[in-house]
Amino acid sequence: MARHLLTDRMVAQAKPGGKPRLHDGDGLALFIAKTGVKSWQLRYDNNTQTATLGKYPVMSLADAREAAEKTRKAIAAGENPTIEKRVAKIARKSARANTFAAVSLDWVRSESRRQKWSDDYVSEVQRSLKNHFGPLMRLPLTEIKAPIVAPILRRIERRAPLMLEKVRPRLHAVLDYGVENGVISGNPLPVPRRGKRRERRHFPAITALPDLGEVLRAARSSDPCKGVQHAHMLLVFTVQRVSEVVGATWDEMDLEAGNWTIPRARMKAHRNPERGPHVIPLPARLLAALREWRAADERDATYLCPAPRDASKPITPEAIEKFYRNVLGLGGKHSPHSWRSAFSTVCRDAGKDGDVIEAQLDHVVGNKVSAAYDRAKRLELRRELMQWYEDTLIAARDGAAVLPLKRSG
Repeated sequence: MARHLLTDRMVAQAKPGGKPRLHDGDGLALFIAKTGVKSWQLRYDNNTQTATLGKYPVMSLADAREAAEKTRKAIAAGENPTIEKRVAKIARKSARANTFAAVSLDWVRSESRRQKWSDDYVSEVQRSLKNHFGPLMRLPLTEIKAPIVAPILRRIERRAPLMLEKVRPRLHAVLDYGVENGVISGNPLPVPRRGKRRERRHFPAITALPDLGEVLRAARSSDPCKGVQHAHMLLVFTVQRVSEVVGATWDEMDLEAGNWTIPRARMKAHRNPERGPHVIPLPARLLAALREWRAADERDATYLCPAPRDASKPITPEAIEKFYRNVLGLGGKHSPHSWRSAFSTVCRDAGKDGDVIEAQLDHVVGNKVSAAYDRAKRLELRRELMQWYEDTLIAARDGAAVLPLKRSG
């Protein structure tokens, strides 16, 4: 048995300025740096290699001797502590680079370039992945297995079945991206079962005016944060898409002319810049509300629908969706997006012009030449339509008699 040279007292009293290394025998020594930090080192391979075992006082003298003995046995078995340590360090670094958070971010960047996503949609996808798959973010892809993911997907399905149809393909896509880039050998999730091809599902929507009035009364009696309240009103009375509403900025609003101009880059059809920005006429009551919001906001405010904890950011689409689902109890009945279907149904049932309705929804009407020629004229027709629609919804909300107009023709 080797004779030890150090004592606990000698180790505790060792200070910088003297010998930098106090030997305990058989290659083990206490190294004292100029900063005063003490660490245990083991020399091996005829004193040509050094392995750092740990720092004092976290590793005591007794612990250092035990660690040194284990390391000597590993060396005798053919292992190289220095190489093993470097391999472990590289593995830890690789694990950090290949977490779900890192790989999903790379996937979003790749897909956004490939599919030319708008900035708003990129932010929406990133928020969706973080919100729904938060527990996976710190895990290396190699540790993500079906039993870990299944409870997360079931929870999403219970709370928002329609949301599951959107986020599950994204999860599969991130894992497939990991396979393509050599991070994992195969996607751990089962391939979705193939059944009969189903028609594309549309958002469920309430379209009867009395029922829409009930939704508006329930929303008015609730007390959401400012961002959600503003988003709700914009959704109802402009019938634009959720991502376009929550990202609305004050510089897009012309409160004198009564128009909201959404840049084409923020629209779903952003790949067709020749269509130009989407100009939305603002009906009277909404316009009056917007002027009140503008007056109440700070002069440097950016977003109409600010996040409650950070006004420099907008609320997320999930925030308004949760309001409809949890506060208004409309899960599976009427989503924020459903106002577009409600608008189309109410207006068509009243005999309103189909082309004007489609133009308000930013759907292509006619060919490019006729669309450009009719744009100014159609804006005024849409202004009349949106004022009628606002009046109709307000009457339904306040319990006034709503008389459906007969279809023309």
